[in-house]
Amino acid sequence: MACVPGADVWFLRFTFAFLSHLRQGGHVVDRLTGETVGDPAGPPFNFDHVSGGPLLWAPDLGPSRHLIIGHTICPGFNRISSEYGWWAGTPFSAPGYDYFHDAMNYAHVPVDLAPHAFIPVSVGDVDAAAWNDARQRMVLVYGDPIEKALPSFNLRQSQVRPVYGRSGERPAADRSFDEYLFKHSLPAYAKMMVSYQAMARAVPGAVQIVSEDALRAEPVRILSSVLGHLNLDRWKSPLIDAVVNLARREHIVAIERELGRSLMGSRRSRKIAASSVSEPVVRAARDPGLRRKALTLLASMGVNPTYFEVPPVAVPLEAGAATRRSVYSA
Repeated sequence: MACVPGADVWFLRFTFAFLSHLRQGGHVVDRLTGETVGDPAGPPFNFDHVSGGPLLWAPDLGPSRHLIIGHTICPGFNRISSEYGWWAGTPFSAPGYDYFHDAMNYAHVPVDLAPHAFIPVSVGDVDAAAWNDARQRMVLVYGDPIEKALPSFNLRQSQVRPVYGRSGERPAADRSFDEYLFKHSLPAYAKMMVSYQAMARAVPGAVQIVSEDALRAEPVRILSSVLGHLNLDRWKSPLIDAVVNLARREHIVAIERELGRSLMGSRRSRKIAASSVSEPVVRAARDPGLRRKALTLLASMGVNPTYFEVPPVAVPLEAGAATRRSVYSA
């Protein structure tokens, strides 16, 4: 499961972490209501074993017992990337945007909630499985490309010592929002989106592309659809409803206060979102002309523009999934 950077990947990680923990007979206490979800006699959820992944220990998922939740291009896309002439010459906007193809230490990939802190991952095997193993499933959660660019631009502008730039680049503080958007953010966004679109066509049934807005509006229904796509539809509505409620932002904030530390970067994300973006940048981002130009660029790179229609074009969803109020808010 991947998110375009800037999306709230923490929500997905906690919903799946809570699901796995409850399926193993554990329980989670809601810090705001005092309600115990799961078996009170089972083990409590251990937040000390949550550090941000990208792997999540979920032994009920299948033979691998691990789920990838983070940022990476679609597994298997490298085989067909040469069909896109701009691909090789278009760098991602920051290191780590494509975790599993960015020269990380794949002999020691961190795992959350596991009895082991690290495991080796063969990126080659993961890429091959996308073509050779009918059980391989991939999900991309995407958000609005301009909305995602704003906090990233603001973060880079505010850095005293740049962390997210690449060697040899002009300092982020010297760039306008337009320059950052069209030369850095949108091309990186296109690389992520195109990889999942291409694999969805090349390996029918293997890829699901989900709108972050839809996930926010109807988290139970969309999560039910994602679980069905992952062949995990044995997790039915009552349990899904419970973990979505446990993963609501205000509950995670309460847990952070209890622990005295951030979980999954959610506190930093709130701090970034709360920091001031200059009014000219906000006006520029809301300009319909800029939006049309941005979507034209994405379309020219192969991104399907219907993903950004309002409301977004829905992917096929599992029928009959329960719906409750939205508990996933920005």
